[in-house]
Amino acid sequence: MEERCKFPPFNKVALLGTGLMGGSLGMAVRERGLARQVWGYNRSISPLEEAREKGAVDHYSGEIREVVEGADLVVLSVPVRHCPGLLSSCLPYLSPGALVTDLGSTKSYLMESITSLLPGNVYYIGGHPMTGSEESGIKAADPAIWENAVYVLTPSNQAPAPYVEGMKKLVEELGAQPVFLSPGEHDRTVALTSHLPHLVAVALVKVAAGEENRQLIKSLAAGGFRDTTRVAMGNPEMWKDICITNREAIVEGLQRISVEIERLRDCLQEEKENGLEKNLQEARDYRSEIPYRGRSMFPEIFEVVVMVKDTPGAIGKVATVLGEKGINIAEIEILHVREEEGGSMRLGFRDIEQRDRALALLREREYRAHRR
Repeated sequence: MEERCKFPPFNKVALLGTGLMGGSLGMAVRERGLARQVWGYNRSISPLEEAREKGAVDHYSGEIREVVEGADLVVLSVPVRHCPGLLSSCLPYLSPGALVTDLGSTKSYLMESITSLLPGNVYYIGGHPMTGSEESGIKAADPAIWENAVYVLTPSNQAPAPYVEGMKKLVEELGAQPVFLSPGEHDRTVALTSHLPHLVAVALVKVAAGEENRQLIKSLAAGGFRDTTRVAMGNPEMWKDICITNREAIVEGLQRISVEIERLRDCLQEEKENGLEKNLQEARDYRSEIPYRGRSMFPEIFEVVVMVKDTPGAIGKVATVLGEKGINIAEIEILHVREEEGGSMRLGFRDIEQRDRALALLREREYRAHRR
């Protein structure tokens, strides 16, 4: 007889880790009624107390058995290499028919390690929500980060179709866009689009930090430097695990980048102006084709996503709040709308200062908003 999955809503969700991502997930799940109860687990109790105060969990415990027993969804929200060990401690308490997922940025490593641990009556669907913040911890948690975010799902071969459909529905209810990939395809793609940019930003910062006039560089660092190196502010422990668990794809990418850097250096040393311009033009042409969720790319637009209620004039009120303070909106796009509940919209600004002023003002007026 075909096994049937009845979620969401889930009866009990176990969040193993309640930092930025786990906390944001818990808040969204509770606000949207996607679970009857959400439990949180951390080794330290203080973040759990804050998670409950912020609305990310209904209950919490430092005892993993109490959190995991009876859960039909178990979410691993810790650095990638911590996931297998944490899951091992859960094995005696997992309910038959439970679903295990994660929020990690590499998938092949987790697919292999997690499926080798699970019994045949517990299923795994890998997850990578491609959203977040340079900030970390439960203090930065915000359910708005899911709005219109790409959320990659990598189901194991053993996961029944109703479970896969249930996880897809959960992602959609969060306001995100589910995309199904194989673990290998995911890892190769994010190596180029996420992991390599992070390491390139790290290298650029280290070059600047190695100069004698470090203070002057910090004072004169322009928007291009700040934007290019923003991702280097990510959590070092988390990024260490990401890089180690996806090292093959990243090393291959670094080798390809080295070839391109050598090509550019050769153009400069040999004063090959035509070659330099050709490289610059080719990069510009490809970059201009990268869409923003199906739209053409507008360069130098700095974005805020704000959630609004489904009431007449709600969008106009946001524009008025900003306009009264002299903040000009360069672009506006409706991202996601739920009837009678509201949705989100993307606001684009021409410079970082305008974006940050807008974000601070919207939060001051108690709008839920975050930087894209």
